[in-house]
Amino acid sequence: MRKIFETKDLIIRESTEADLPTFYEWELQPAVTEFFSIPDNQSMEDVKKKFFADLADPGAEQFTITLKPDSRPIGRIVIGDIIEGWKAELWRIYIADTELRGNGYGCQAMCAMLRHFFDDLGLQRVYLDHYTGNPASKLYLGLGLKYEGILRHNCRKNGILYDVHLMSMLRDEYKALKGQLPY
Repeated sequence: MRKIFETKDLIIRESTEADLPTFYEWELQPAVTEFFSIPDNQSMEDVKKKFFADLADPGAEQFTITLKPDSRPIGRIVIGDIIEGWKAELWRIYIADTELRGNGYGCQAMCAMLRHFFDDLGLQRVYLDHYTGNPASKLYLGLGLKYEGILRHNCRKNGILYDVHLMSMLRDEYKALKGQLPY
């Protein structure tokens, strides 16, 4: 059964091989990759290899964020380290088109994923990390994720090591906030 999540403005569906050219195009843009450990100028073969590795991994899920009403792809979500009933890591979430940022689509996508994590998968813990300066950190804080610390030199991009800020949400925190989430 294919997973599909719907919000006010979005349909979030499982990614398919047909999405790969779009992901490749998006992930060549510095506005998309600035805060991810995606190497500059990655090849289409790199994108395919990672997509199919995650597709074969029972502890990973990949989604394409599409905009209603025409289902135009506008972003991507990749989840890993899923251990049903326990935890998962949000590896990647972004709205690719910078002109569409600031319209609440990232918030809607995050709320849909929080519901998926806690309501569908029954997780006890969700976590993510972000580079210093990532503006999405304000969204994560606003949705109730909490800082746990800094993982020093934990990510490598183009041969340079970066510190990342670790954030998480626990099941009890989600349950307390669930009715207050904006979407």
